[in-house]
Amino acid sequence: MDSYSGEVANLYIGEPKPIGPDNTPSGIFKEPVTSCLLTKTGLQGDTQVDKRVHGGLEKALYHFPEDNYALLRQALTHIESSFVPGSIGENLSSIGIDDKKVHVGDIVRIGGALVQVSQPRRPCWKVNHKYGNGHIASLLMSQGISGWYYRVLEEGIISVGDAFQLEERLDQSVSVAEVWAIFVEKLKSKMPPEAFNTDIPGLSTEWKFE
Repeated sequence: MDSYSGEVANLYIGEPKPIGPDNTPSGIFKEPVTSCLLTKTGLQGDTQVDKRVHGGLEKALYHFPEDNYALLRQALTHIESSFVPGSIGENLSSIGIDDKKVHVGDIVRIGGALVQVSQPRRPCWKVNHKYGNGHIASLLMSQGISGWYYRVLEEGIISVGDAFQLEERLDQSVSVAEVWAIFVEKLKSKMPPEAFNTDIPGLSTEWKFE
């Protein structure tokens, strides 16, 4: 089994703030904390507004690698100063692991908590509005760098500096980036929703082709 070599760079929680032309409440705006209790539904003190697409048991914790910001800066140099850790709405940022190394279904120890990778993040329109650029969401998807969600198997305290310890990897699992590659290919070919392979080990049943 492969192992991880990385650690928690930052933790973030947030309260609702307005975004977009209609001042829609959103939890995408986060503030850093050094340590926090991770519960079954997310970090204590973090508010998830639209429960259809954020939060809940299958999307309790959102992880976005710090290295992905460098890729965004390279792709969109005219707004590169906007791409700073915490700005995309993540709860947790990392150094040393990314969407290619992490597999859906991976069971990972982070500090006192045990979590399992459940699905990639499906970026919504709020990401585009956050940066004032209409290409962010599509870029994240096409490059497979949207980050991922965890379901929580054991609640516990997680802190900045905690190591990621891979406890188990499911047989025939695929990386988060590979899931996006499959998704984007089917989107391009205009296959019907039922053509998307939801038999990927560990993939959340909430994941849908829309």
